[in-house]
Amino acid sequence: MSSRFKYGFYAATLAFCLFAGWACDKFRGNSAGISSSQVVATVDGQQITFGQWMSQMDLLRVFETPVDPENTQQVKGVLETLINQELILQAAKKANYADPNFDEYLKTKLLQSDERIKDQKGKLEQDLAAVKRVEKNYKDAYQKVLLAQGYASNQISKITVSDADMKTWYTQYSAQAAAAGQPGMRPYSSLTSDIKKEIKQNIQAEKFLDQLQSGGQIVRNDDVIKKYLDSLSPSQGVLDSSGMGQAAPPAQTGSSKQ
Repeated sequence: MSSRFKYGFYAATLAFCLFAGWACDKFRGNSAGISSSQVVATVDGQQITFGQWMSQMDLLRVFETPVDPENTQQVKGVLETLINQELILQAAKKANYADPNFDEYLKTKLLQSDERIKDQKGKLEQDLAAVKRVEKNYKDAYQKVLLAQGYASNQISKITVSDADMKTWYTQYSAQAAAAGQPGMRPYSSLTSDIKKEIKQNIQAEKFLDQLQSGGQIVRNDDVIKKYLDSLSPSQGVLDSSGMGQAAPPAQTGSSKQ
């Protein structure tokens, strides 16, 4: 990465902190009781405060890589990025660095950042609303979830699956993947035991549900279901009218399980 690009990135980061209001006077959430004005590092005479450190951590959590605020190594690493950032900014200042296109670049990035914040805030508000709804009355519903999981796990393990069943399932899955434009699937003979185990479990689950659904009477109010699904954004409408999502595909190449 060129020094010019680094400067542009870090300057944009600093500008975002200032103009979007990320810096706070006090960080009431820190259990250590450290003031936001407390100096945590000095770079060639330029002070870095605890407040700036915490703002940088928030910034990276939202716009760069996830940072666990309780992981001491990651939190310390954020401070190091702030120190390095200050070194780069000071070097740029000494070099009288200037980029005639930076103001326009900054304007564009800030607009993009504002949209990203609004999007993430909306999702967090939805999650928080769900948590509040759940905490009011979740025990009965959660009991049903756990009981269903326990019974299903007990029954699924008893279902016999042959190698021929697994080959057929994988062939159909490969055809669906190809139709969806996914890269070529590995041949069945080259699959690892872990992947074959996943395939077996998928087939067992499918057979178990097929048995229950064939003997049950299920009536769905498709009009209401469709009305709700249509109200969701395209990326959210992932369930069919049965409420069942597609099974997660087994690893194909480069699996961490291999």
